[in-house]
Amino acid sequence: MTNGAGWRSRLMNDPWFSHLPAALQDSLLDAARQTRKTPGKFLFEKGDEPCGLYALVEGSVRFGGAADQRLVPRLERIRMPYWFGEVSLFDGMPRRFDVYSMEQSIFLHVSQPVVNELLEKNPAHWRPFADLLSQKMGINLLRPERIKLLPAKARVAWRLLMLAEGYGHLSHARRLMSFAEIDAQRTADLSPQELLEVLQDLHQRKILRLVDEQVEIFDVVKLRKAANALRAKSLC
Repeated sequence: MTNGAGWRSRLMNDPWFSHLPAALQDSLLDAARQTRKTPGKFLFEKGDEPCGLYALVEGSVRFGGAADQRLVPRLERIRMPYWFGEVSLFDGMPRRFDVYSMEQSIFLHVSQPVVNELLEKNPAHWRPFADLLSQKMGINLLRPERIKLLPAKARVAWRLLMLAEGYGHLSHARRLMSFAEIDAQRTADLSPQELLEVLQDLHQRKILRLVDEQVEIFDVVKLRKAANALRAKSLC
């Protein structure tokens, strides 16, 4: 099996994929290409440009570098197939982690241009991709252009959740990140001063702590509430 169509029966065991519209299922299967990785081989590296959507169908994968190995005991086992990589559809930012295979692994890959074309041709397909990410983040999501209409605090909280929770079971939730990673000017349309003012407000509310141009998240539950300020329920 060299493409997605050959894995259809396996993918139909995945609750997310099995509930996709039939047309979107077919489009993803037609576009998906199988890639095999041996232990220690990178799927992509931190700083790489967005490269599309992946499904792990055999083996296992790790997010993060050697320093993250201490987190191994706390990582939950995932149920395959497992889809990931959808974060970049929403923030358009470079990859935030090294991602590499931990054993002989097989992935299905749908390239970024293909997914973007699917979304341009059928904007309604944003909904299932948002559902995939929202399951990991625990918050209802809007299409990217509507996120910028949220209040500043909600936009920053949304970005922080993307950084902390966006990879779900494949990576232990991050609680420490730099101002540069937040990059609110690109993802939330805020100036550095506006970003700092929002972070200071969240600091005073004991949702996070500011230390040497870094953010440490204390209360993810309150952060989700801040990000979901408008209680948006629709993508379109």
